[in-house]
Amino acid sequence: MTGSGMKSGKLTEAQCKRSVLRLLPVSGGTVVQGAGIGCDYGAVQLNKDCQMVTAMSTMTLGVPVPEKYTFWKALNKLETSGAVPVAIMVNLLLPARGSESRIKEITGNLAKLCILHKIDYLGGHTELMEELRSPVITVIAYGRQEQSETGYSIHNVKPGESILMLGYTAMEATAMLLADKWEELNTRYAAGYLEGARKLGEDLSLHRAFTVLDKEKVTYIHDISTGGVFAALWELGEGAGCGIEAFLRTIPIQQETVEICEFFDINPYMAMGGGSALIVTPEAEAVLETLKKNEIFAIRIGQTTEQNDRIVTNADYARYLEPPKGDEIYKLYRN
Repeated sequence: MTGSGMKSGKLTEAQCKRSVLRLLPVSGGTVVQGAGIGCDYGAVQLNKDCQMVTAMSTMTLGVPVPEKYTFWKALNKLETSGAVPVAIMVNLLLPARGSESRIKEITGNLAKLCILHKIDYLGGHTELMEELRSPVITVIAYGRQEQSETGYSIHNVKPGESILMLGYTAMEATAMLLADKWEELNTRYAAGYLEGARKLGEDLSLHRAFTVLDKEKVTYIHDISTGGVFAALWELGEGAGCGIEAFLRTIPIQQETVEICEFFDINPYMAMGGGSALIVTPEAEAVLETLKKNEIFAIRIGQTTEQNDRIVTNADYARYLEPPKGDEIYKLYRN
């Protein structure tokens, strides 16, 4: 298969398996976790007491302040391992027509986020390219995990465990659309209503929630990102080699997100889901109670099963999940 017939956007699962994962060497040794479906991070054993964990995120959409979404994605992915973030490196590709002030703005925003999260900015690479229409920003996050600290792994997921959802559906997509399409939305919705909705996406970091979960009996955490909650559920089942049964009515979504996604004819369950995550646990009630005491929202949305089917049910209707093929928000940003 040649690249001439491929669509823009993130590779589909089939393309990733065929053209990427199948070609990667598996050396074992010090690699604790390598690449794979549902694997948000990589981990290397440095010594008997410590692992280095790393995660990466890239933003290519021409939305306002893309560096913030990239930063949050990278750190959220890293922290699904249970590791403590230490530093980031950044690869920044910008359209050549841009100005030096744009470079300063992006770097400054990332530096402020690093200070806020008490991690170091190790530098990286910056390049101007004639053919780019919008910035391509890649953040690589590095973390440390002591042997005594909690570690989560998709390989430990078993049938019959509960699936919880942390946060709300399509928060990232909602924030992007509000920032980029404000005037269009304002033709239907009052500015006051939109201002309230904008607060939902001001901070998509899950750090506080992950810190609370560190003491709980959690098997695995999966960051919800490109393709939304439906993609994340599929990746969970595929990576763990199990079935999924989820209940649409329990998947949390804000009314503002429903209306904004409807305005642009976007399925919110298949749209950028940064700021939310799936939690797999054998002790759902205890985990939910701890999160509630800490004023962190989460809800049980389903369970893992012994069958291979990955299903989302709604009353008497069942939707069989399929391998993710992109993200709904690409409709607005890809030609």
